[in-house]
Amino acid sequence: MCEDGESVKKKTIAAVFYTQKTRHIAKVYVTDRRIIVKNRSGEFIKISYEHIHEISVENNIKLCIRCNTPQRFFSEREEYIRIYLNGLKRKEGNVIAILDDPKWADSWKKYLTSLVRQFQKGIAQKKKEMQNEEDDILFIECMQRRTTGLDPFAIVKNREKLLIWFDSTELDACTLYATNEHLLIKIKSADFLLVPYSVIYSTAPDGKDRICITFSFPQDVEGFPDSISKMYIQRIPTPNEQYPKQVEERWMESWQEFFTRVTSAFKAHKGAISRDELFEMLIEMKHSPTKYTLSSYAKQGWDRACGLAVERFGYTDDLYLFQNFLLQEYEDMKNRALAEPDPARQDAYTGSEMAYNAILSYINQHTRMR
Repeated sequence: MCEDGESVKKKTIAAVFYTQKTRHIAKVYVTDRRIIVKNRSGEFIKISYEHIHEISVENNIKLCIRCNTPQRFFSEREEYIRIYLNGLKRKEGNVIAILDDPKWADSWKKYLTSLVRQFQKGIAQKKKEMQNEEDDILFIECMQRRTTGLDPFAIVKNREKLLIWFDSTELDACTLYATNEHLLIKIKSADFLLVPYSVIYSTAPDGKDRICITFSFPQDVEGFPDSISKMYIQRIPTPNEQYPKQVEERWMESWQEFFTRVTSAFKAHKGAISRDELFEMLIEMKHSPTKYTLSSYAKQGWDRACGLAVERFGYTDDLYLFQNFLLQEYEDMKNRALAEPDPARQDAYTGSEMAYNAILSYINQHTRMR
């Protein structure tokens, strides 16, 4: 009857009813969480203090408990919001009758009201604490510069001295550690760059001897004047090596395979959808059913926006910059539509605004960032 940790504080026997027609002689248990009523058929009424709106006395002897919402009382449907209790007394001849002492109803009203207030105050306080407390928020990981090297329990998958660029900034030959969680670049003693695998959007060959690593969004790193969008790595050949071309190809394949493996775990959460999926959506958006509900000028604006989006997408590898372009175009079309006096142009701007909004909504819906 009671839940784990729930304790019974008081109990009595009362006449319980929710309509005047039927009264039940029942045991009433008052716990620290709720009121439990058990009739002679073994059926229960369980009312949490959270659901109690008011406790009052009617006709001086009848205790009324009003709930916030309809409740299921015994085996009835969920339709009653009030339940009534009368005290009982035993008369001569073992006859049970209604207790007509006002003190009974008043004392139970005060007692139950204090329990309900205490419980509801505790619930409110807990909710307030939950709203104010700092949860373990899942932040989007970023590149960072630090003075410490490998973590004590890091598992190093690969270690190699390489030539490294960040956008157009070339570093001296650095040692690159590929661990189970991130890339760690040793620039010099007590100067390291940490690149989490979760920020890597894609990797691809850049010419015959470099690999380009594109980040999901620009990285702001201490010591670099501008945000970083790409990282390049290049092998340093050893003197007099045999079959340099084959070694180079094998090196490229090995790193490409490695990056595919370590970033696959982040694909569902990495804040970027695939280029193929996005390009397919842009093509389909031009023929969206929404377009055909617009006026002829708005349709032209829709087509113009879709065409410009496809064009811009064709020469950018950075999803962040592409979204930024879409957002700027969306805001521009919105402002133009508001300020344009010519109805035809206004319709065209509105059509473009709707198309950009649809594209941004799709990207937002299909992209989860952690």
